[in-house]
Amino acid sequence: MRTGWKRLAAGVATLAMGLALAAAAPKPAEPARGPAAVAPPVTPEGDMVVSHGQVAVDGRPLRYTVHAGLLPIYDNDTGQLAARIFIIAYTADRAPGAAPRPLTFLWNGGPGSSSSQIHLMGFGPKGFSMPATYPEWKAPPAKLADRPETWLTASDLVFVDPVGTGYSRATSEAWRERLYTQHGDAEAVAEAIRVYRTRFDAFDAPLFIGGESYGTTRAMEVAGALARRRTPLSGVILISGSYEVGEKVPAATRQALEVTLYTATAWYHHRLPADLQALPQDQAVARAAAWARSDYAPALAHPDQLSPEQRAAIVAALARYSGVDSKVVDARTLRLGKDAVMDNMLADKGLELGRYDARLAIPHRAPGQVWGPREDPSLLPMIDLMEGTSPALIRYLRGDLGYHSDLLYRGPWGGSFHPDPYLPTGPVLKDDWMAAMWDHHAALNGGRGAGAAAGPPEPPPLAAAMTAEPKLLVWSVEGLYDGSCAERAEAIADSPAPLRARVRASCYPAGHMVYTDRAVRLSLQRDFTAFVHDATAR
Repeated sequence: MRTGWKRLAAGVATLAMGLALAAAAPKPAEPARGPAAVAPPVTPEGDMVVSHGQVAVDGRPLRYTVHAGLLPIYDNDTGQLAARIFIIAYTADRAPGAAPRPLTFLWNGGPGSSSSQIHLMGFGPKGFSMPATYPEWKAPPAKLADRPETWLTASDLVFVDPVGTGYSRATSEAWRERLYTQHGDAEAVAEAIRVYRTRFDAFDAPLFIGGESYGTTRAMEVAGALARRRTPLSGVILISGSYEVGEKVPAATRQALEVTLYTATAWYHHRLPADLQALPQDQAVARAAAWARSDYAPALAHPDQLSPEQRAAIVAALARYSGVDSKVVDARTLRLGKDAVMDNMLADKGLELGRYDARLAIPHRAPGQVWGPREDPSLLPMIDLMEGTSPALIRYLRGDLGYHSDLLYRGPWGGSFHPDPYLPTGPVLKDDWMAAMWDHHAALNGGRGAGAAAGPPEPPPLAAAMTAEPKLLVWSVEGLYDGSCAERAEAIADSPAPLRARVRASCYPAGHMVYTDRAVRLSLQRDFTAFVHDATAR
């Protein structure tokens, strides 16, 4: 027995000595962990990932669920998969049995823009941390922050990336050609709305749609497509883009009212004559609008009937209300283009203004250099932010939402694998890959596509939708430093009488992306809430 205990004690001592030596010996270096070792798998194309979040609104938490993934778009006749459309849907958490909330589908324009701008700079519950006003931007923010001004307070939100944008793609070149048209694009978005409402049993939710820039054309087309499908639609939101219901505003009046944009811009930059500059901005703009209607529009309509003295008076007044030298005005046509104003208003300071937000300025480009979106000061702060190479954007999609894809999250300026070169034909196309691939002939042929036989004229899609759905309301949103709010008001006033009363317009002190300033986002949230309330109460 004693011998056994001695052997056990010796064994323990040997083991202890071995452990001590092992601890004292230098440890071998661990193999380096590269990104591939921790990269999560790509999300399967048929999966919809689910995550949860909350945002504090007026001191109270608004909890929500997020679904992110691809919706299949099938050809109805053959069942063939034509495309997949990527969506990010935010639904506010509610008690079982609660009444369905309004449901709003939103997208951007381009036509090659993903929904990232309207989503993460605009109306989602998370957004890029920005200064109070857009002109104060110096560099893109690196992270997202809670967005109490979110439209989720009044409606569930689905951000849609049309085919060719974001992670949305056609399944073949043949389908791409059919869907890169005004009609095909809108039909695909309308079908995505149907698939979503079916998959999530959202048939009872009051339905709203909205788009920005070219997205307004898409929204009007989608409204028409939904009307053809007998899908009830409560409201259409048109942000910084088109409006067409059959109004007949003379071209001369439309052109004349463009001066109000220049007056607002000149007032902002202190470039108006002293008497106009001393007025509140809205009064200075109102005076410009009154002159445009009473004097300028008639002159543009009949320029050949003007005497030399009358032409000189028009040129002088146009320069006065536009804040530029009279030499900039085309004395033959009596017109003053937006490019000329933005290039010349601050030329004495060596600056040019943004075409999409005339508050912003950068050093004037070199002589002979053609303007392009990448050289525009109103786009510079967000180009890198909204491209698919943006770390902050991709980290939100992959990290926060849990959606993983090796595809480029495609924005309007390309930047991905293009084995076949395309031949742009102008300064805008050189930076907008989708504009070079889009079938623009289809838009000129009633959306039917190039080579299609012309048919009888049809009512504008939005007018057809408003006629089919008598309770449908329309909200037109414009930025004071992007386009003429007076021109939009004129178009609405000239709309057919049965439709006119169902259209409202708002003009905000903002640029093309009206949601960049926090104060404007708060106003938009308030006005969106009122619009949804009025549309659902009808």
